[in-house]
Amino acid sequence: MNVPKLHHYVPQFYLRRFTDATGHLWLWDRDQDRAFRTRPNGVAAEHNFYWHEELAALGHDPLTMEKQFSQLEGEVARITGQWVEWLRDMKPMEKVEVPDINRELVSLYVALQFLRTADARDILATFAEQKVHGKPVAEREKRLLHLSLLWEDSIFEDLAKRLRNATWLFGRNLTTIPFITSDNPVAFRTGNNAMWLKVGVYSGGTYSVFPIAPDIVMYYYPKEPPWEKLGRLDCCLSPVAFTEGMVESENTGQVFMASRFIISSRDGFDRERDFAKSIGTDLYKSHWEPQKEHHP
Repeated sequence: MNVPKLHHYVPQFYLRRFTDATGHLWLWDRDQDRAFRTRPNGVAAEHNFYWHEELAALGHDPLTMEKQFSQLEGEVARITGQWVEWLRDMKPMEKVEVPDINRELVSLYVALQFLRTADARDILATFAEQKVHGKPVAEREKRLLHLSLLWEDSIFEDLAKRLRNATWLFGRNLTTIPFITSDNPVAFRTGNNAMWLKVGVYSGGTYSVFPIAPDIVMYYYPKEPPWEKLGRLDCCLSPVAFTEGMVESENTGQVFMASRFIISSRDGFDRERDFAKSIGTDLYKSHWEPQKEHHP
């Protein structure tokens, strides 16, 4: 039996949408400040990332979670792939028809994508070290903590429900600068656009930004201040024409959210390097202040 060993926490179908004409991705390793080109199959993946020892000890399939992710990814790849094709030909304010079952699946997928990454695992381990154990936890314990979080229905279902009940808005980028992504691609921004968030994503007005292709981005706006009036635009293509500055502003979210790798369909990460230097400093809030035009 062929057992998958390299487990992707960002799906390959998603990464392939950001490849260049040769089928390669451009990556910037933020930790080592190194840019390089590679294929999607080895990106945002680790060996046995979802291997569950406790299931194996009980005689169950230790790859149950990996297989469940793969099944969901297949459905969402088909749904969102169709959206991307439609959106490239649609006129502003036209609506994408999203059946309830597709809305359910995509909401679940986006919630799990936020919670399933290496970054989520590290944040959970840090919390456990500081609040529970008072000392560093071993890699095995980190993995089991993370898998327990992903098994806990109430955790991901609460986020999936918030996303499902939000106003969905699609943006189309016709500039020469592509949307980028990362190894932790679901970004959250405060309602006043002042900051990106990795924790506190349920705070009032916080919305989600998720690039689904170099030219297409999805927004999930909660139906609360200051976004409650956007409900009429649910599932529509935004009437706002992106400028290069607006695209760059959205791309800062991927730099902030990334565990380590920022991913693009082309080389050239000077703007991302510039922004990364501001994270954790007094410059962060004022650096590349978002432009209001991208909100209808």
